Amino acid sequence: MMAADPVDLAVVAFGIVVMAMGAYGLTYSRNLVRQLLSVEVAFNGLLMMLLPLLSMNTSSATYFGVVVISVVSAEIIVVVAVLVSYYRTSRSMSSDKLEEVPE
Repeated sequence: MMAADPVDLAVVAFGIVVMAMGAYGLTYSRNLVRQLLSVEVAFNGLLMMLLPLLSMNTSSATYFGVVVISVVSAEIIVVVAVLVSYYRTSRSMSSDKLEEVPE
């Protein structure tokens, strides 16, 4: 069994730190835009942790990259549309109002 490359370990460690930063921002922020950015940061940390696994096979890494870019682009479009709709109805970007149920 081969020893792990120090660069791969550093990338995985950095991915864990980035994912933790995203989780912290998501947990302690009340602003919906900040929460969206925190989710994206956490998702990018997860991708950084998967990067050393995918670097072994270039064809699967290319396929994975295209799929990830497509999914993230679609996700951003949907989430921004939902945020714009929410802002138009509530005139606020605070997540505190999301807990209120209109009757």
